[in-house]
Amino acid sequence: MATRVDSWIWAIRLTKTRSAAGAACRAGHVRVNSATAKPATTVAIGDEVRVRLGGRERIVEVTKLISKRVSAPMAAECYIDNSPPPPPREIVASVPLRDRGAGRPTKRERRDLDKLRMRSSFLVAVVALSAALLAGCSGDDGGGAGDDPDNTPTAAAGPFFGPCGGVTTEDVIRITGFAGLTQTVNNTSACEWDASADRTGKVASFNWYRGSPIGREEANVKLSRATAKNIEINGHKGFIGYDQTQGICEIGIGFGSDFFEWSVSAAERGSTATTLPPIDTVCESARQLSRLVIERAS
Repeated sequence: MATRVDSWIWAIRLTKTRSAAGAACRAGHVRVNSATAKPATTVAIGDEVRVRLGGRERIVEVTKLISKRVSAPMAAECYIDNSPPPPPREIVASVPLRDRGAGRPTKRERRDLDKLRMRSSFLVAVVALSAALLAGCSGDDGGGAGDDPDNTPTAAAGPFFGPCGGVTTEDVIRITGFAGLTQTVNNTSACEWDASADRTGKVASFNWYRGSPIGREEANVKLSRATAKNIEINGHKGFIGYDQTQGICEIGIGFGSDFFEWSVSAAERGSTATTLPPIDTVCESARQLSRLVIERAS
């Protein structure tokens, strides 16, 4: 019997509702055997399911397939819980919070933001032109403030990342060395490349978060990865988190109130810590992809 992963994690009470389980899958917070799972991804007995919710990662092994909500004692018989202990209260309290509903902007808000940036750039240009005209009419041959380039107003628009951060499928294959990658996700804020049709192979993904604090994602990575620390790439600061046993490396780079994140996973069905490539190699791929996004940003 095939069981969808969104139904299963709801049935065993990892999420409160079925819709919350589907939303976690669509947000990339659910993995089956180290591969990012869609809501319709099926699970089998023996599979490892990872669910990141509320700043904590739950790691469970499937021992029984169910698709209907059951009581807590019955749910506990359907999996083996290998989750790390909950984080200390002081760590949870240090995670920056965001007002409810103030996450990623909607498509309409994105259009309004783009219009605002265009309007702001136009106003800056008008101010700069007016200043130049006033300086030209002043008749001060000795040079005034208008002749000082340091006093010329400048635009302060944030960076813009093209589709997939300006990175192509050929770039991802060349940098990661993952053969057979195909693009399975491509929208305004996320792109993903998979090496298998059933999402159990090697994966690389790019996410662009606008108006979201990088500190919250950094705290999640620090809780879910064996090693996490601060890094700087091309003058831009962020974080890196990695785990040799999982074969995964994640890098987040901040740009004011925005940030982007690359996740590279070399794990595939049947792989173990001894068969996975060195985590330094995986992280170097994530670094090169991040550097490419920064260089191609406008």
